[in-house]
Amino acid sequence: MEIILGGIALLSLLSAILKWLTVPGSITAFILGFIIFKAFDWQGLVILGVFFITSTLLTKWKRDLKRDEKALHSEEKKGRSAGQVLANGGAALIAAACHTAIPNPVWLIMYTAAFATATADTWASEIGVLSKKKPFHIKEWKTVDRGLSGAISSLGTFAAALGALLIGFSFYILFDTSFLVALCIAISGFVGNLADTVFGAWFEQKFFCSMCKKETESRVHCGKKTTRIYGVSWVSNNLVNFTSTLIGGMIAGGLYIWINL
Repeated sequence: MEIILGGIALLSLLSAILKWLTVPGSITAFILGFIIFKAFDWQGLVILGVFFITSTLLTKWKRDLKRDEKALHSEEKKGRSAGQVLANGGAALIAAACHTAIPNPVWLIMYTAAFATATADTWASEIGVLSKKKPFHIKEWKTVDRGLSGAISSLGTFAAALGALLIGFSFYILFDTSFLVALCIAISGFVGNLADTVFGAWFEQKFFCSMCKKETESRVHCGKKTTRIYGVSWVSNNLVNFTSTLIGGMIAGGLYIWINL
């Protein structure tokens, strides 16, 4: 156990040094990893690792090209914050904590599906933004700038499906489960990603930058305060991400219970 905890601590420290995570984000990731290990042993950590490593590598991949396309933040963030860690891993953390208190296989299914959703969403964002065609916004019903929440592209949708399938396949290998359960996890992750798109389109706050004349998700852009044009005042991107992972996990949990009735 000491070796595993040391490994979690080392990875968290390296993530901060390499600026994959901020210092608070790194501390949050360590706590997340510790609880996951207590609940689901090393296999649970592998699921977390598949999400974190692939997401981080995709974020770095063609970064300079994507920086211009994803101009939706006031300034480039140096690593994921604690809020972003919880946005992607909070639902999985709840499932792990519930399993520790009341052991039941359904919590593992929900845990994995939450990360399938987070992986699908991240892959869709990081790969979809490279699409040659502008994405289509499901609320505004028109093509919009790349990187805006609520917008979809064929490339991003395909990437989301691959990300969810990767987590489902990882679960199948790690836990020697039935193919049907793994498929339910992958499908739930993909549906959770669709929920993220819907919530991002209808409820997440959107702002307008008077400097660059672009729609953005940030309260500050181009060094100036932006103007909110629509969305619910308290709905942030982090909340949308957390809600979608929770939905993905709940769908998988419901399917698992239904299969085993």
